Amino acid sequence: MKEFFGKVALITGAAHGIGYSFALEAASRGMKLALVDIDETAMLEAAKECSRFGAEVLTCTTDVSVYEEAKASVEATMARFGQIDLLFANAGIATAGSILHIPIRDWEWALAVNTMGIVHYVHEVLPIMEAQKTPAHLMCTASIAGLRAGMAINPPYFCSKHAAVSVAESVKAEVESSGSDIGVSVFCPMYVATDIDNCENHRPARFWDASDPFYNSEEYLTAREAFHKNIATGMPLKKIGKRLFKAIEDNQMYTVTHTQTIPYIESRHRAIEEDAKKELELQL
Repeated sequence: MKEFFGKVALITGAAHGIGYSFALEAASRGMKLALVDIDETAMLEAAKECSRFGAEVLTCTTDVSVYEEAKASVEATMARFGQIDLLFANAGIATAGSILHIPIRDWEWALAVNTMGIVHYVHEVLPIMEAQKTPAHLMCTASIAGLRAGMAINPPYFCSKHAAVSVAESVKAEVESSGSDIGVSVFCPMYVATDIDNCENHRPARFWDASDPFYNSEEYLTAREAFHKNIATGMPLKKIGKRLFKAIEDNQMYTVTHTQTIPYIESRHRAIEEDAKKELELQL
């Protein structure tokens, strides 16, 4: 996809961070926007900023982890604009804690937003794009956590991001087999100066229990504080929008903006290959 003027972009997690930066870039290119976020107040502010470029903007207050809400936002977009040319499934959250202690509800929250929040939109939007038979693009936000080996710290996040990468790869396999003119990208950054470290402010009640002592533990509070510091020194948002649109124009599948993470990827792949090759030596 190389032409954007007059096209329609549906962006989840559009009120803050990466989604917001992407929305501003889309607006500057003359796109019509459907902004989706659970934070209605911030989303309306984002819509005002996008409107400064002359963009036509629809806002949909949505919990992407709830299929019915995600579906409703897609239906609202189609009712308003009649097409969806670019989907940026970006909404995400981050948990904190070790695999020994992190509560099950935090696993459920991470998978519900970071994985199923993408799946819900792929399920609804990909058939629309294929039926349109015009150039389109689907981009997902994962993380370097989706490409490197899992860790004992924050495993729900790593797990959900590996799954997000796999969803994007599955979409790519589909569009290639069908011959559809739909590009696919998955964004796998390290730290970016977003608002994700404040995602607890928007945690749905069904994924929360204030009485659980874990959330007052030194482990949890220390992990959260470290995350705040890492996010604060992350890649500036002003670089993100243009970089992601370049990936779309080039139909670049894996967008890894932080080159210092390449050794993490190589190490994981080498370990897999080395263990797989051991089977060649076995005579069972």
